[in-house]
Amino acid sequence: MKTSKTPPSEQPSPNEIARQTARFRALIAKPTPERLRSLVSAGHKQFERSLAANPTRQPVACRMGCDHCCHLYVSATAPELMVIAEHVAAWPDERRDALRSRLDAALAVTRGLSPVERVRLSHPCPMLEATPQGGVCGIYSVRPLNCRAYASFDAVACERSTRERDPDAPIPVPKINMRTRRLLSHCMREALSDRGLDGDSHELIEGLSRTLAQS
Repeated sequence: MKTSKTPPSEQPSPNEIARQTARFRALIAKPTPERLRSLVSAGHKQFERSLAANPTRQPVACRMGCDHCCHLYVSATAPELMVIAEHVAAWPDERRDALRSRLDAALAVTRGLSPVERVRLSHPCPMLEATPQGGVCGIYSVRPLNCRAYASFDAVACERSTRERDPDAPIPVPKINMRTRRLLSHCMREALSDRGLDGDSHELIEGLSRTLAQS
């Protein structure tokens, strides 16, 4: 999957980055679990507001059961992983155990792979749950920014990229999604680092496996 690069004119400005980082940093003046949840919620809500304020000229082709982007490399911040783990903890034992089994199986084949290698592997995300409509994300309401940004104007192009395992296949994506995700992810990591917290990006499968094991 190859998305178009964001032109320099559409990159977040230094002032925009500074303002957003300051807002995130203020939310975690006290790094309690509650404040970290607020940080994640604020980032996700800001992402949705940005998309709503900048509608695309053509509709996205994404729909329930369309899971082609769920075969790609996904990263998440530590607070996002915490929120996902808390969401999963509320599931019935059988559903939670099934996810852990899928995580273990996925980790065994994806650990250490680059984004390009993940496209060529084409292993489905363990968060996908089988339904009559196809694969549906079990953590959709708390999915990380990286997942929220994935969208396409052409489902056929996505299907072809997944089927052919082609990392260079051109995918027409909404530029606002990529720009907003880039801004918010960067500012969230900067705010966390400024507070002396984990500001790294973590691969979703390995990161969630580790977070669940610690919970």
